[in-house]
Amino acid sequence: MTSRNLFIISGNVSQNPRRFGDNAPKTVLTVAVDDIWTDRETGERKKRTDFLTAYTFNKKIGDFVLAQVKPGYQVTIDGRIRSNSYEKGGDRFYSTDLEIIRIDAHPPRAEAGSGVPE
Repeated sequence: MTSRNLFIISGNVSQNPRRFGDNAPKTVLTVAVDDIWTDRETGERKKRTDFLTAYTFNKKIGDFVLAQVKPGYQVTIDGRIRSNSYEKGGDRFYSTDLEIIRIDAHPPRAEAGSGVPE
């Protein structure tokens, strides 16, 4: 049986993308995703928003994200999960990172009645 390491995020960009580093530039994108459910006891609709940070070292994807993607844009990201560790001050820290492999981005829909065609 083969295994896969894949995630899909669909949400809204919450802040401007940013780039770190010179030699191996890392582009970082933060996406807000909503979790909506109905409370079984009260029947009330509830919502929680999570802010997920994804990154890429791919220059082509990074250039696209920096040039085309703005806060409020709807994005769908396909990627893989990476586990990393590093040492700081004698302590070992572990992180789980979301690496972007493919991204689709769309501007936010125009408000109804704004006169802007969709």
